[in-house]
Amino acid sequence: MVEFPGPLVPARPAATVLPLRPSGEGFQVLMVRRAVGSEFMGNAYVFPGGSVDEADRGPAAAAAVRWEGDPEELPWRAAALRELHEEAGLALTDPRGAPVESGNGLYRALAAAGVRLDARQLHWVSRWITPEGLPRRFDTRFYVAEVGEEEAAAAADGVEVFDDTWVAPSEALSRSAAGEWEVPFPTLRHLEMLTAYRSIDEVLAWADGVVVESVLPRIVVDDNGAYSVLLPGEQGYRHEVDR
Repeated sequence: MVEFPGPLVPARPAATVLPLRPSGEGFQVLMVRRAVGSEFMGNAYVFPGGSVDEADRGPAAAAAVRWEGDPEELPWRAAALRELHEEAGLALTDPRGAPVESGNGLYRALAAAGVRLDARQLHWVSRWITPEGLPRRFDTRFYVAEVGEEEAAAAADGVEVFDDTWVAPSEALSRSAAGEWEVPFPTLRHLEMLTAYRSIDEVLAWADGVVVESVLPRIVVDDNGAYSVLLPGEQGYRHEVDR
């Protein structure tokens, strides 16, 4: 078994949000379908998110995002909230309401309106890094966030993402298994994680106790040319992979 051959490119910082809303006896998560022509995960169903941009590191973001925690986290949390607003039309703000802008324009408009994106509503639960050898790599922080009824009217931007769908995690897994949805591996693992909980309160209680560790999957090729993904701790991840 050998490691997947390919160029070694740096992983770009990124952030993704798993928005959760109550539904019946349980809850649903928001998923969107990436554009068919997208260079990364085209046509796949994912959670809203994207790269950390320079705007997310700048003074406009610092003024427009409410966060009293570790300042090193601010760019990721700003990017997560910005992408959630830009891609899915969901604005987690204090007070409620957000201008229809993007990037630095969004941050400046928020500050002018006296509204701030509320990073305190994000709960950081995982960090996944795209395997080495692939041409596009991301170092992604995943957050969960509860979305109230007033904020839950999602609307995909129709450019980067389409088909915004509130769905029970188990239903999303069923659609993937049936071949109806193309769902990337990290997204599947997060859907599986959500199925362990019966309510948003249970998810958030778990999230508040998470000690986040980096997950760097490895793509390996066996003697027959078949590809597989190994996670840390799985047999062959370190000792049986020829580096």
